[in-house]
Amino acid sequence: MISSRIICPFVSTSPVAPADRRIDGQAVVPGSATLRTVELFNARPVLNARAEIITADNSTFRYLRMARIALNPEKPSYRPVTVTLPQTEEAIFYVNRGQIHVETSGGDFVLGMGDLVYAGLGERVTLSCVDTLCDVSEYRATECHTRYPTVMVRHADIEGTKLAADVGTKRPMSRRTVYKLVDQNIDACRLLFGDTYMQQTGGVGSYPPHFHGPDGPSGLGPNAKEEIYHFRCASDIPGDTPYVLQNCSRPPEPVNTYVHVFDEQAINVTPNYHDTIAPPAVDFMFVWCLGAYTENVRDWAQIVTRPGYENEW
Repeated sequence: MISSRIICPFVSTSPVAPADRRIDGQAVVPGSATLRTVELFNARPVLNARAEIITADNSTFRYLRMARIALNPEKPSYRPVTVTLPQTEEAIFYVNRGQIHVETSGGDFVLGMGDLVYAGLGERVTLSCVDTLCDVSEYRATECHTRYPTVMVRHADIEGTKLAADVGTKRPMSRRTVYKLVDQNIDACRLLFGDTYMQQTGGVGSYPPHFHGPDGPSGLGPNAKEEIYHFRCASDIPGDTPYVLQNCSRPPEPVNTYVHVFDEQAINVTPNYHDTIAPPAVDFMFVWCLGAYTENVRDWAQIVTRPGYENEW
């Protein structure tokens, strides 16, 4: 098992309107002059605020949304943040770093790095900082119709269980641990969630190329899943700008197509075969969130693998 760890220092930004969070990437489709536009988002938090990252207006996501909450009691304008979910939305509050106190109708929790709270429809969630710095990602699913109980998940409780999958044993550079933090261990309408850590710098994540459109090979039907990746990247070369290459090819294209994704960016990987390649000096991890097209159809392993790669798992 590859342990979770902090990849890079905390970074924040000044307030950014959701429309300005969208920073489309461009990739050249091999064998043509076509440029593919890929939905990328500046996912940096705003200190002592709740910042919307991915919305219905700045993306093509139907169900998934993302926000960031970063709190520091030693900085101006600190106060606890309260999020009241609509009656048709569920959410996950995942701790990127620090310790945070989470108050809900289902109980109070103190969470550390990698821990999360799942909150059901209409829940009121109040977050306050325990450490000097607390950094939380919020993922929501819309158009939900069943209220499930609030649940806390500790990363340590998943480690060493069948929900912590060590994969990539066939290719050393792709060895990683996929922590399925919200899976069949939690009742939810649409959400599946976890984080993935690489064994080495220059690793390959989410390999082999696949996407969650089991009604394919060229469509996204009722059993498909939307998906967000949120990356943390660091380089062991001083002054280097770390990045990963994210596959954005689509069925039935014969060649993989890659776009640059930088530290603290999120990407919509829904329509694409997705695998991730890092340069040799770059260490990275990513958080992934799936949203089921059909409520309660939450088997994330229903996938389409790029032809020829079926034996690479």
